[in-house]
Amino acid sequence: MYKVGVQTKGLLPEKDIDEAFCMIHEAGFDCVDINIDAFLKNSDLYAGKLNGFFSEDINNLLQYFMQYRMAMEKYGIKASQMHAPYPVRVEGRGKQNDYMQGEVIPKSLVIAEVLGVPWVVVHPFKMQYKYNKMTEFNTNIEYFKMLVPILKQCNVGICFENLYEGLGERLVEGVCADPEEAVRYIDTLNEYAGQELFGFCLDAGHLQLVKRDPVEFIHIIGSRLKALHLHENDAKGDLHQLPYSFGDDSLSGQDWNGIMKALKEISFKGTLSFETYPTMNSFPMSMQETVLKTIHDIGEYWSGL
Repeated sequence: MYKVGVQTKGLLPEKDIDEAFCMIHEAGFDCVDINIDAFLKNSDLYAGKLNGFFSEDINNLLQYFMQYRMAMEKYGIKASQMHAPYPVRVEGRGKQNDYMQGEVIPKSLVIAEVLGVPWVVVHPFKMQYKYNKMTEFNTNIEYFKMLVPILKQCNVGICFENLYEGLGERLVEGVCADPEEAVRYIDTLNEYAGQELFGFCLDAGHLQLVKRDPVEFIHIIGSRLKALHLHENDAKGDLHQLPYSFGDDSLSGQDWNGIMKALKEISFKGTLSFETYPTMNSFPMSMQETVLKTIHDIGEYWSGL
């Protein structure tokens, strides 16, 4: 039986911390994906807007997130993963990039340690369409090698995620959208680190957008798979909706039965973690608890297959 988790985005930091974790607990979840990216939104980063949240002294930040830890302990919830702020690099934004790479990501890793998070999802740099794949690979490897000492110090790992990009009106494969490429990233960095500090987070919705076969992807990634972003879309936009919203096969939605079977075949030991916050936002506030319970029950159903 898998543990079932849900992201905190949509609940935190909007709600009171205790109230949010109580809701997650009451819905039946074992785990959470801590959306630390909610404190520095991707829309603001793409627009070049920075707030002062991560400029705070690390001790002040840790004091704030100790409230998360205390609430999780109170309700028996574990943090199975965390999502770091992104994008970590935007073309032509030298000062912002230095801040993201030199301050935001390292502080996120320290916060992860305090919360007991084993894997932090960090988006690799998107550079292949501006430059080429070799430049993209080499630049990413150079940066992530620099994080190895802090990963060892914090006993935390980084997961890469399969990304997409927009070219005009088309959605195309981004960095790590090719499973063979993702394997190359992970194996190169783990060999450098001398231990398993890098893994993979499979985003089911992103697979749909670039028409990648989830079963084949899972088998190629194999034991490198450490985290999941489970959600669904219409293969046109990154909608982050409930599984089965658009069907139960690869022609009309996502092949969820195939995904669950493949996870068992590779002996996946992680959490069935849902990234479905827009679903929460689609319903009236008074229905949030019902929606959370529905999300959990889908995971419980899969866990029993």
